[in-house]
Amino acid sequence: MKPTPLQTVGIAANMSKPECRARVMQLEKQLRDHGATVLLDQEAAAVAGRAGEARLLAEIGKRAQLVIVLGGDGTILRTVRELDGAETPVFGVNVGNLGFLTSVRCEDMHEAVEMLFRGEYSVSERHTLEASLIRAGQRIESHRALNDAVLSRSAFSRIVRLRLELDGELLTEYVCDGMIFATATGSTAYSLSAGGPILLPETRAFVMTPICPHALSNRPIIAGRNSVARCVVANAAGELLLTVDGQVQLRLQVGDTVEVKRSGKVVRLLTPKGLSYFDVLRQKLKWSGSNV
Repeated sequence: MKPTPLQTVGIAANMSKPECRARVMQLEKQLRDHGATVLLDQEAAAVAGRAGEARLLAEIGKRAQLVIVLGGDGTILRTVRELDGAETPVFGVNVGNLGFLTSVRCEDMHEAVEMLFRGEYSVSERHTLEASLIRAGQRIESHRALNDAVLSRSAFSRIVRLRLELDGELLTEYVCDGMIFATATGSTAYSLSAGGPILLPETRAFVMTPICPHALSNRPIIAGRNSVARCVVANAAGELLLTVDGQVQLRLQVGDTVEVKRSGKVVRLLTPKGLSYFDVLRQKLKWSGSNV
């Protein structure tokens, strides 16, 4: 089956990366050479020196068939959030070290984009979480997470006490530094550093990983695809924060509840054919087999 021609493509960039300006210009020319209409987000337009042509990513998501992101994993997380629920496919080009979400290095960008126009790519559907702050019985805010929702103390706070319920039943009460609720995508991020398991991208479950728990028997737990977790702040000696994908930060109070469940939205990540998730995993985690 012949792939649908790419007629409108968005570009999102990280203006803090010095190399981005040259790469945005190179990418824009390549896309226009293929006859595509190019839409620049605010940061891409800024690094290209054409701030007047900037468009909001929410608008780009409604018009474009694809958004190409120049930056790192953090730039993809920002882009996904600002797409505001649009399921427009995202293709990541890493300006720096290879990330888990970015598909190719910037030096391989030209050939990778040619592969996109030839239809030589795979689509990985990544499930997201919905994290809600509930205070005094009222749902204050809700945010989607591609990676994770993290309850953590500030630098000068002491340990916290969190009561975790799963599907309406009390699981346990943790004395810890915080709690990570991670998607399969986010299982290779903060959760992995805190001792959590790796979930394959297609996994619809999510993992709950305590941060530095005082009881060694408190281990990460994988929740089911339809599970609803509720984490109640039972006690906190100092400031406690809820951070969603490193993009949104909310201050929590004693008595607050953070509800986490799988969202109905997915994020579609494009990768060139021939690039395996396990290739990236081995490279990032430096897995090389036995040394014996």
